[in-house]
Amino acid sequence: MPPRSRRLVLGLRGRIVGALLVTTVATLGIAAVALLGPLEQQLRNSALATLQREVTQATPGFQRLNLGASQTSPVAQRRLQSQANALAVRIGAPNVSVFAYPLVQLTFYDAESERGDTFDDVNSAFRNLAEGKKGKAAAVPSFGTLEGTDVARVAMPITLPTGRGGQTYVLAVRKTIEEIPGAVKVVRTAFITAALAGVALTLILGIPLAATLVRRLRRLRDAALGLARGGRSVEVPVDRARDEVGDLTRTFATMQRRLQHQEDARRAFVATASHELRTPLTSLDGMLELLDDDLRSGSPDIEDAIGLLERARAQSRRLGRLAADLLDLSRLDADVELRSEPIELGELSRAVLAEFELGTTDRGITSRLEGTEGSCWALGDPGSIAQILRILLDNAVRATPPGSELRVELHDGTGPVTLSVCDEGPGVPEGERELIFQRFQRGRATGGRGGFGLGLAIGRELAERMGGELVLEDRPGPGAIFTLRLPAARAPDEDRVPAV
Repeated sequence: MPPRSRRLVLGLRGRIVGALLVTTVATLGIAAVALLGPLEQQLRNSALATLQREVTQATPGFQRLNLGASQTSPVAQRRLQSQANALAVRIGAPNVSVFAYPLVQLTFYDAESERGDTFDDVNSAFRNLAEGKKGKAAAVPSFGTLEGTDVARVAMPITLPTGRGGQTYVLAVRKTIEEIPGAVKVVRTAFITAALAGVALTLILGIPLAATLVRRLRRLRDAALGLARGGRSVEVPVDRARDEVGDLTRTFATMQRRLQHQEDARRAFVATASHELRTPLTSLDGMLELLDDDLRSGSPDIEDAIGLLERARAQSRRLGRLAADLLDLSRLDADVELRSEPIELGELSRAVLAEFELGTTDRGITSRLEGTEGSCWALGDPGSIAQILRILLDNAVRATPPGSELRVELHDGTGPVTLSVCDEGPGVPEGERELIFQRFQRGRATGGRGGFGLGLAIGRELAERMGGELVLEDRPGPGAIFTLRLPAARAPDEDRVPAV
């Protein structure tokens, strides 16, 4: 046994589970990069924006202060310190200071925590004021670090009333954001936990799903191999799942049934053909042998020789009909294209009826054509229509008892054109109404007469190839009515002679 490649060893199950796992991990990885990466920065920006908004809302309280004539007086210092303390308590910021130019700190909220603060944002705010930039009263937000702790910083220019009018100061606010890394860590931990749970769930669901799928495909493969080895009776697994594998299994079962049916039909054909061929060939051989003996005897019996010759010719004609039927079947199976042209059914029917005139006269059967007051045009292949009519008339002549009547009826109207052959024979039992249209099938009421069981099957297939149908009509009394329905056609400018 040749060694399996690594890909084959992995198998469909491994590839399905691997694909699910890779897809899950890749999706979670992309989600982690897209979520966790910007999350901390987004939280920091949000905290800074919130701090700036709170400081902006607090500036009116500072602007209502009256510092008097001196900004460094104890009264002014106490008022500024009190307002800064209130702001610090309200927004939870441990560092709130007021600066006068040039960088003179007027208030001290938490001098210990301010150690190491360069107040570069305050310098930027004063520089903007000095340069007279547009939007000079706008705050300067930024991030910084105090004693190893991340803080959000806002330097807000404010104008305070003094004894000499108004003077611009800068309000410097520092608020720690050390809770943000902790929040990001909690989110990251939760995400990793969810990701691991998702991977585990993928494996829990993916492995059984892949195993079930592979098991179903393996059963189907085993059935296909058994069928390929010639096991016509291989049991195709029943799969009622409404998915692609289930559809494939049901389609395979349908194919297997059709192959079984075709094989049964082939075997029946071989058995029937052997019997049908053997009987006339044996009879023909026997009659020719008797005729040979009679002619070699020196005093032949002419009447007996003529009888043997007629019987031999009858068997020869039977073999000829069998060969013609088999040739017609081979043409149908080869999908030989049929002609499609307007056909006048009245003239065609009279021509075909004339072919059967000798046989019907010998048996005392009256045949007539009805419904021919005017032209009856149909669309189809003239040779195929004539062949169908011959098949129907041949069956009707053999089924109709002597002294009875046989009719061919033509009808055209708003719908399709119909050609019916009516006989007064024993009819067709209810259980055989569709059976007789199948290949190699004959009705039980033939009384040992009849052909190979191919005529009606050939007729129906020809009718369907021309866009029509061949059916057995319901009839309450004895006899049978076979009707050929064809698409109606308009009469051409010049009447055409039907090819029969």
